[in-house]
Amino acid sequence: MTHRNNHNRAFTLIELLIVVAIIAILAAIAIPNFLEAQVRAKVSRARNDLRTLATAMEAYYVDWNSYTYHAGGADLGPASGGSYGLRGWRQLTTPVAYTTSIPFDPFGDAKQLDGNNRWGRIIYEMGSSAVGIGSAGHPDNPGNGMPSDTWEMSCHGPDKYDDTVTRGNSAGRYSWDWNEASYPWVNIPGNDPAAINQGLGLLYDPTNGTVSGGNVMRFGGQKPPGQVFDLLFSLASK
Repeated sequence: MTHRNNHNRAFTLIELLIVVAIIAILAAIAIPNFLEAQVRAKVSRARNDLRTLATAMEAYYVDWNSYTYHAGGADLGPASGGSYGLRGWRQLTTPVAYTTSIPFDPFGDAKQLDGNNRWGRIIYEMGSSAVGIGSAGHPDNPGNGMPSDTWEMSCHGPDKYDDTVTRGNSAGRYSWDWNEASYPWVNIPGNDPAAINQGLGLLYDPTNGTVSGGNVMRFGGQKPPGQVFDLLFSLASK
């Protein structure tokens, strides 16, 4: 009489190790690709948001013969000037809704600490003023009602660092002040090769990897003179 063996054959330790190794290899390939896809999607969203905001700015200009005020990037606290720092963006939503809302930076863990040690999520930043005048003629200056004829917008990008910073706060990284509040940067020699290199360094460049430095930016209105602005307007305003 033949006896049938009813016991199931278990995996050996070597077989389990092989399976675990295969899973680890697949994960090592898939996870970086997934993270890069996330970064690319956020960059695409930022560019689409800036394109929408640019359309709103141009519609505002048609009605008021000026672009909006400079606007800071954080959504709370004195570090961004509080509600004062958002005044420019609010002009696009109230009382006329040129856009329904000002979206947050899609790289959502980019944050800014205000003077009361509170963290605020970063929204898109914007600088606006008059070509040839710069911050001296900025509409945010008390008593100065000069209209704005040029603007730039940006989000911090995948490295979550604001490259449009004041020279004194950038640890020697820049020779000139590229801050939004100083736009259109009238004190920067627009045809100086060093200034051109620094200006291009403001822009996010995916060819150097999805987590490359630089901001996702857009420029509009009248273009200030100089090669650096020729390149910035050409490369960023797409």
